[in-house]
Amino acid sequence: MVSPSKFVRTHLFIPLFALFVVSAVMAIGSVDRSLADYFYSLQGNSWAWKDSWIAEEFFHKGGRTISIFLALMLFAFLALSHFHSSLSPHKKSLVYFFMATAGGSFLVSVLKSALAVSCPWEFERYGGDLFYSGVIEQLFLRNGEGCFPAGHASAGYAWVSAYFFGLYYQSKWRWLGLAIPLIAGMVLGLVQQIRGAHFISHDVWSVAVCWFFSFGLFYLFFKSPSAKLAAPDLLCR
Repeated sequence: MVSPSKFVRTHLFIPLFALFVVSAVMAIGSVDRSLADYFYSLQGNSWAWKDSWIAEEFFHKGGRTISIFLALMLFAFLALSHFHSSLSPHKKSLVYFFMATAGGSFLVSVLKSALAVSCPWEFERYGGDLFYSGVIEQLFLRNGEGCFPAGHASAGYAWVSAYFFGLYYQSKWRWLGLAIPLIAGMVLGLVQQIRGAHFISHDVWSVAVCWFFSFGLFYLFFKSPSAKLAAPDLLCR
């Protein structure tokens, strides 16, 4: 069993501290600009791969399609839990799983629109029209297309909710539910960075939004994983 205080410490305070440290290092070291410079120069001082089939169709559209398909499958299980006796005990956890996944992605989209931060390709430095400025400055300028946090990467990162779903059942598979979304989000995010659609900080904050949303909703639903209500015949064990 996990005590509530340890749960909050390991799932809220430590990730918050890590986010602060990573953000500070990236700001001080101009990591956004350095990586974008590298990807831009790698493509001959252009975003040559922006509209390539593998970047646009396979990763950009394909990744989003897979995430939507999985969300629909999850919703189907949630709907079945209202009618099928074997799924009925898991109704609440399935509601959480669906809400955390969809809600995390939705929150990222809302923030993107509200914050109006620029994409790399909007700056003169990378072939656009705007003078380059860091993310913090852009939050005040509000003259961008709306690229922060990274929306496409959230198609992967939103599924960190699978970790919390597994945590509710104290399942050993919860770590896979964390690793796969993180890897998927990083791959999708990297492709977008190569296309000039995002800086790496956009991805860092995307996973942060998804993680803290999943954590907050989990805490509201279950208070702590110590309140273990799992049935002995769980499929996720």
